[in-house]
Amino acid sequence: MLPPPEQPGYGRDVAHIHDAGFGDFARAIAPGLLRRLHAAGIGEGVVLDLGCGSGIWAAELIDAGYGVVGIDLSEDLLAIARERAPAADLRHGSIYDMELPACVAVTALGEIMSYRFDAQAGRAAARGLLRRVRDVLRPGGLLLFDIVAPGREPPDGRRTFAEGDDWVLTLEAAQSPDGVLTRRITTFRREDGALWRRSDEEHVLWTWEPADVHIDLADAGFTETRTLRGYGPGHKFPHGWAGFSARRPV
Repeated sequence: MLPPPEQPGYGRDVAHIHDAGFGDFARAIAPGLLRRLHAAGIGEGVVLDLGCGSGIWAAELIDAGYGVVGIDLSEDLLAIARERAPAADLRHGSIYDMELPACVAVTALGEIMSYRFDAQAGRAAARGLLRRVRDVLRPGGLLLFDIVAPGREPPDGRRTFAEGDDWVLTLEAAQSPDGVLTRRITTFRREDGALWRRSDEEHVLWTWEPADVHIDLADAGFTETRTLRGYGPGHKFPHGWAGFSARRPV
């Protein structure tokens, strides 16, 4: 029997593949996100990056002159992030129970608030997190995030395949009638010419109705809440993936 994983998701091989094969998402949305920060009058200060992953967005923020505090549950993703963005303050832990620093903006990109790696994740935990985020944002501070909404996957599920120079990934994704999305990921990776190594992960996400997001943002004390079509020019959310912006009142 294989030993249990040391962390609930994004272990060594999936972290590498996520960065190497799918990091273009973070690079593509970075210019639009920076424009949104500047449009909100936020040109400096600390940005809190919830679910910072492999540090692509953190590095973009550092290069743009911001300070960064990043939080992620995957030590393997953080190891990559620390190499890429050494000037960022990167912390290991759950976004739902870690102390959050004072900041000028908060981002949670790539469905971070929908993942159920944390046992407590769900609408109640998300509402609590929104209140905590509101408390640490400076007046006028900006929150940008996206979530999984109903209809993210087709009714009969989806299978896909991707590969790189030293890795192969297969994905089976299905969304249940009660809105729970399950992704079963199998990867094969070869390092330094060694034999191919297999790893398997199951990622479970919960869905959040966009109308409920606006209710929860208002209850948490945010204003100027908006549903986003995408994070900027050239980026558009597909069906079942919704983005939001909100501000702490001045």
